Amino acid sequence: MNTLCPFPLLSVTLAITWLALEGLSPADLVLALVLALIIPRVIAPLLKEMPGIRSVNAAARLVLLVAWDIVVANITVARLVLGPISRLRPGFVQVPLAVTHPHAIALFASIVSIVPGSVSIALTPDARTLLLHVLHVEDDAHFVEMIKARYEKPLMEILEC
Repeated sequence: MNTLCPFPLLSVTLAITWLALEGLSPADLVLALVLALIIPRVIAPLLKEMPGIRSVNAAARLVLLVAWDIVVANITVARLVLGPISRLRPGFVQVPLAVTHPHAIALFASIVSIVPGSVSIALTPDARTLLLHVLHVEDDAHFVEMIKARYEKPLMEILEC
């Protein structure tokens, strides 16, 4: 591993993202370069523990699926929130986990939380069950099946863990 640039793809991505957000001034170019070199070095110990990626295509499909789900869930949540409160069926749902790697669990919990309408609350001490708060759930078992099929199964296909 190169000590100056331990994760070149991450460095390039950070620099491009910074420049896309901030512009192409000389100061922004220098700052993009500095951030692209410093951030990966600081987080290198965390990234060394990351599981490998088996399928880039599956990862791309999951990203698109999550993006689509965010759009659809925003509309659904808006309808629920703007409608009668009596229609809401909030609840806590326990999701048994098949993924075991800590980073995969964190990624699954993050995906569930980023899609409006649900948020990860807690992980059991044995890391086998994730507790979620869901804005509207009519059938716990169906909800668990759905999020495991949509998010956990693709994560298991993507990650080497």
